[in-house]
Amino acid sequence: MPHEVVRRRLFDAFATRPRPTAEQIVRPEVTDDFLAMGRQRVRDVLAGRMVGDVSIEDANKVFEGNLWMLSPDAFLYYLPALMWICLASYDSASVLASELVGALTLPSRDDVLASLDRLMELPPPALRDRVFVDAIRRQQLEWFDSGAPTNTFHERFDEVTRAEGSAVLAFLEAFRDRFAEAFRFGELDAAIDRLWVQFRSEAPPDDPGPG
Repeated sequence: MPHEVVRRRLFDAFATRPRPTAEQIVRPEVTDDFLAMGRQRVRDVLAGRMVGDVSIEDANKVFEGNLWMLSPDAFLYYLPALMWICLASYDSASVLASELVGALTLPSRDDVLASLDRLMELPPPALRDRVFVDAIRRQQLEWFDSGAPTNTFHERFDEVTRAEGSAVLAFLEAFRDRFAEAFRFGELDAAIDRLWVQFRSEAPPDDPGPG
């Protein structure tokens, strides 16, 4: 499928999503003083950025590392641009692409455990220190068990339309076709199978999705 056709499909599916105001861009619970500068920068940049104007520079300097901070409205508004950049310019946005695939995957406690187990296989030796890894394990499991990551996922995606869900599925499948070797632990299959596969049979664009 020609790139411009793919791009148009992604943007058209989310075209009715309203542009968030500056006050709606960042999740209201992001109040930690330590994060204040990053939060303000994300808000200031995106307050002046329409979805069709998002650049690779924005992807790498504004969105990368900050997807968790976006409100559901802001995440869905900018999602077509992020999907398109990751698909069309993966070599320049590989870190964001990994984060985006994670954000599109229904969280699982087993995923947390598996990622921590893999940590023990990585250099440098400090990362293989059992005390260090156990401390991270406790922290990450406490975060998962708090319900925060699962709640964030449902807030974003429980009410996507069938057209939107179909577009996300098309992105994930196209991305898997091109870049599966970079996701060797089955991350793309997990993202598809846990939610988006149900959108394979597309309904009319104004049909509500599940949830």
